Amino acid sequence: MKILVLGSGGREHTIIWKLKQSSLHSKIYCIPGNGGISEDAICEPSIKISEFEKIYDFILENKVDLVVVGPEQPSVDGIKDYLSKYNIAVFSPTKTQALLEGSKVFAKKFMYKYGIPTADFVVCNTYEEAKKMLKEMFKKYPEGVVVKADGLASGKGAVVCDTIEKAEGVIYDIMVKKIFATAGEKIVIEKKLKGIEISLIACCDGETILPLTHSQDHKQIYDGDKGPNTGGMGAYSPLGFISKKLEEKIYNQIIKNFLLGIKDSYLNYCGIIYFGLMIENLAKENEQPYVLEFNCRFGDPETQVILPLLKNDLLEVIISTIEKKLKDIKLSFYNKSACCVVMASKGYPQEYETNKEIFGLEEVKKLKDVIVFHAGTKKVKNRYFTSSGRVLGVVGIAENLKEAVERSYFAVEKINFENKYYRKDIAKKGFSIMESIYDNI
Repeated sequence: MKILVLGSGGREHTIIWKLKQSSLHSKIYCIPGNGGISEDAICEPSIKISEFEKIYDFILENKVDLVVVGPEQPSVDGIKDYLSKYNIAVFSPTKTQALLEGSKVFAKKFMYKYGIPTADFVVCNTYEEAKKMLKEMFKKYPEGVVVKADGLASGKGAVVCDTIEKAEGVIYDIMVKKIFATAGEKIVIEKKLKGIEISLIACCDGETILPLTHSQDHKQIYDGDKGPNTGGMGAYSPLGFISKKLEEKIYNQIIKNFLLGIKDSYLNYCGIIYFGLMIENLAKENEQPYVLEFNCRFGDPETQVILPLLKNDLLEVIISTIEKKLKDIKLSFYNKSACCVVMASKGYPQEYETNKEIFGLEEVKKLKDVIVFHAGTKKVKNRYFTSSGRVLGVVGIAENLKEAVERSYFAVEKINFENKYYRKDIAKKGFSIMESIYDNI
């Protein structure tokens, strides 16, 4: 089977790495790919993921059997709708289904209609309405609100506001200055939830949902979750603080209601569904999960720690999802832990440096249970250079989380490029949460 993966980041490198292990694949292509991906797939950097016609021509020319979509933008733009007209198998939700990520307004209304726990919210269509509703929301929730641009904003469209002055500035930036362009034509203002944020990624064929193992992302740029949001600075999996009782609550209140909703609304979602969750009062009697957001694709960098732990053939799982046969699949995972540390360019997530040569990758290749996924690199002959904000995802795998973290950071120290940056505390809050739970038993 010939497979085309769309995307150029660490998530896509991980997907390709996992697909290569399948006995069902014969050749893997990637558009546009990156330096590291070019070692595992045939890349076509001259085509953009927004150029659907050129992608279709590439598929025909190379006799591609299956397209796997990595990032959200092609799904939201309707890549599956476009290619399905030509009877091409695509692992992605349709344009309508992808509204669950592409429109915060659509997603919040869906959650409200089908009883999926989420923060109280209001939708604002104009700047004047937003200013008025902001005052009302702060009266109800003086501890703070979250302002969200309706459309896609590269992970930067949700801003936590502890004061009304900050919120007013955010609303002005989004709706008047249009810092997110048309993505900010409408906004959602919602109650700020407090708790532990986790990621739950699942396969869904419209009838069955199969959750993968849970993980925790680190979105802020600085240690201690300080500074602006990024695309993600690291992740670890699984989460030792997720109890059986909490898993059952997530299934009964969120997953079952999500399935009910996609059937009742004829959404018939098919692909990866990502539940961004906030757990309030973790490990207490009134413990409660809430949905912060839906994503219509694998998370990044969560994929980098989930897929290395998956025992199943990923290609078989993808085919079963497309053919609506997920009920016949049983997922299993290695009884290990994985930690991913993202190495970034100086200045990220604002303006960042590029074209810095990367050293140490060959040495790290020799390390046991360490995988380096390329997120923003280019290859010139046998040398690698930085080409984006997030450069590498360095993954350590071990029998327990402590050793996985140590393995990741040991490898990170061996990789160098000018002004490299990475957080020093990936997974630290996981240990803190576990200690807190044990202290209260």
